[in-house]
Amino acid sequence: MRMILFLVSFVSFVTRICNASVNDVPGIYGPLPMVAVSNINNINPYLKRSPGDFTHPGLWHSHDDLERIRTNVLSNKDPWASTFANFSTDTFSLSNYTMQGPHGIISRGKISNYTAFAHDARAAWQNALMWYITKDQAHWDRSTTIIDAWGSNLTDIIGIDRSLLIGLDGDLFVNAAEIMRWEGNWTEAGASWRGGSGFSNQLYWLFSRQAAVIGQANYGMVSIKSLLSFAVYLEDVTMYNYAMNSFINDPCASLFAMYNSKTGQSVESGRDQSHTMSGIAWTAYAARVGQTQGVDLYKLGDDLLLKASEYTAAYNLNETVSYDPDWHRCEAVLVGAPWPTISEYNRGISNTQPVWDIMYYQYVVKRKLKAPWTTQAQREEGQEGAVSTNDHPSWGGLIWAY
Repeated sequence: MRMILFLVSFVSFVTRICNASVNDVPGIYGPLPMVAVSNINNINPYLKRSPGDFTHPGLWHSHDDLERIRTNVLSNKDPWASTFANFSTDTFSLSNYTMQGPHGIISRGKISNYTAFAHDARAAWQNALMWYITKDQAHWDRSTTIIDAWGSNLTDIIGIDRSLLIGLDGDLFVNAAEIMRWEGNWTEAGASWRGGSGFSNQLYWLFSRQAAVIGQANYGMVSIKSLLSFAVYLEDVTMYNYAMNSFINDPCASLFAMYNSKTGQSVESGRDQSHTMSGIAWTAYAARVGQTQGVDLYKLGDDLLLKASEYTAAYNLNETVSYDPDWHRCEAVLVGAPWPTISEYNRGISNTQPVWDIMYYQYVVKRKLKAPWTTQAQREEGQEGAVSTNDHPSWGGLIWAY
């Protein structure tokens, strides 16, 4: 009888774990404590002291950034105007976009069902931008309806690759919410002084707490960039400082861990070029959040990210570059490394991998730095437009241009 009771209790316990609710998530696992040598002399200027230190809107775009976009579109100035012409007719930019969710549980892994969330997150973000540029109420309604629907109904995010779902699709989602909250005066459904039940609740328990386990290389940078976004929206000082320290000092996923300070070689260069290029862009998106919060992560390591861009752009433009097989990622054995030679897999420049606009506009146009290979890659890429995944926001001529 005791054995039967034990088995019943055990099965009940396992069932609760497998069907964890948002309140169970923090108990499943936590981040490894970081022990690392600091890559800069003083990290304090990059950190926050109190919730009042945050700037809003303050993720990928500040108020001034949004005004620059809107003003140049309305003035018919390129590259904003020509990019907007295509952006405005994209399916995900339409105010009559048909929402595909919400669902209670989404997963990315051996079983994946997150497409509805990915599409709706993009539609929420693109409609948020459409509303800001056009001030058309229909876009405001479409964006906020999507955010509220998912925020009120999503109860769990699962799957071995949920960190990628959270860090890529979730980042678009919170960028939409940041614009609508601070520029559109949207108040999320379920908001209450007693404790909310809507978007912020999901953002805290399901998104940020599961992104706090920072992995290696690109996988880790996806978490870092999204944690910075989540922390700003939530005005979570601890989370922000944790993510900022990880960007600078994480021994497996930081800027300095990802790119060779002498050559700019990525720790993914021997794996394939798609991961290499994406990693550069994901690092740039993280730095963009820092920029709107008043710190310059782009210049760290004497413009190390630009050095990485130049190295990878040159190679993908069919130039020959030096390669050090000892400069590879942590846990490289998970993906068949170390690699003896630089990889030719996915080599080349295409706007199906829209990563070059943010580098070009940030370093060449805004900072007036010489970056010949990055410049050539940006031209070779052409206009960044509609994409099939949320690996990158795309539409760089609209959202990153100066």
